[in-house]
Amino acid sequence: QVEEFVAATLQRACISPARGPGAAAETQTLAMAMGLVAAMLSGAVQLQSGDFAVLKRLVPLLEELSCTYPEPLTQELAADLRIAICTHGAFSSGTVGAAADGMLGKKPGTGAQSPASIPGGAPSPRGGRAVPQRGRSRPSAPAERREEQSVSHEPGTVAPAPAPCADSPVPAGLQELLVSAYDPQPPGRAAALRHLASLITQRDPEALRLREKLLQVFLENVQHEDSFVYLSAIQGIALLSSEYPERILPVLLARYECPAQGTDDTAAAITRMKLGEVLMRVTRALGDMVVKHREPLIQAFLRGARATDSTLRASSLSNLGELCQRLGFQLGSIIHEVTACLTAVARTDPEAEVRRAAVHLVVVLLRGLSEKATEVLRDVLRDLYRLLKHVVVAESDGATVLHAQLALEELDAVMRRVLFPPQVLEKKIVVLP
Repeated sequence: QVEEFVAATLQRACISPARGPGAAAETQTLAMAMGLVAAMLSGAVQLQSGDFAVLKRLVPLLEELSCTYPEPLTQELAADLRIAICTHGAFSSGTVGAAADGMLGKKPGTGAQSPASIPGGAPSPRGGRAVPQRGRSRPSAPAERREEQSVSHEPGTVAPAPAPCADSPVPAGLQELLVSAYDPQPPGRAAALRHLASLITQRDPEALRLREKLLQVFLENVQHEDSFVYLSAIQGIALLSSEYPERILPVLLARYECPAQGTDDTAAAITRMKLGEVLMRVTRALGDMVVKHREPLIQAFLRGARATDSTLRASSLSNLGELCQRLGFQLGSIIHEVTACLTAVARTDPEAEVRRAAVHLVVVLLRGLSEKATEVLRDVLRDLYRLLKHVVVAESDGATVLHAQLALEELDAVMRRVLFPPQVLEKKIVVLP
């Protein structure tokens, strides 16, 4: 509700800036709306990741307001609010703090009551150093404003981040990368994400201290439509997960099973497939340690095999097959759930590509286990055999039938080796007493 009110106010200010007899009331309304957002970002309420997803709807309006509004200080506050929202509060300038103080009525001498009355020398919470006064003579262009912001990102001018993982101000260089990670231009955004990933590889202490913030930045960029951006984000998440699997993997699994709210089904399915790629990269990086996380990973992919999107179902089954290979086919008691899922999908799924993926997973299991198939799959081997015979007889998709025939041939070879072991001629010398 707050976002809807602020969005309506910002949209009205973008379309028709305050002029004429009602200009004072409109200016005061705009000041109250922007001050409300500033107070929320400054810690008046505890914001979760879902709240920031709602606040990001204001980013286009704030960007337009920072470029078109005639009042320079309102332009400046709009630009700073946009950056604070995009960075989840990691960067909060003095103008945002002053607007928040004015909204909450704290220390009347230090905060402004409206964007037009924000003082240029608002004190910093950490050192008493004043924030540089900008934009009083003329409206600054967006490029100039971004340059000024990048120059003024010093530890003394950055307010403390409200993120729980940041107990001290973010270093200037890392702060610049966090801001650039939300650059509207894909090349700059991807370069910032690559740089952040390289800091994790180098085990930079400041980057590792802000690992939760970096994870949030990477997860949000995974949803970007540009492949260079989201692949860079995937690489960063995989590196973080390999460093802290106990903390990062539960977050990834929860996001994989339930993507961010407010997205349509198609966008959610695409995001889940990207997160599936992240999980597979993590399993490759963990190596033998992936056995410890076996059950939650398998359960996540089994739930993905029941998704509404057919491409996501096929992707989940493909990931499950690779995971089985990484586990050395040490599935334990969960093999019954895997077999039940494959049987249901291969018999009832309406999409041929999903049925094909299910039967291909049976081929992977039989080939990977080889002679151990009769031991590992002894409780479900008959069900798999009946499933393959059913697919060969009743399936209309040629590729799926081919996969089933290959699986039957593999099963036949395994059973022949077990039932009819090769004869070995040996000479035995017996010494009589």
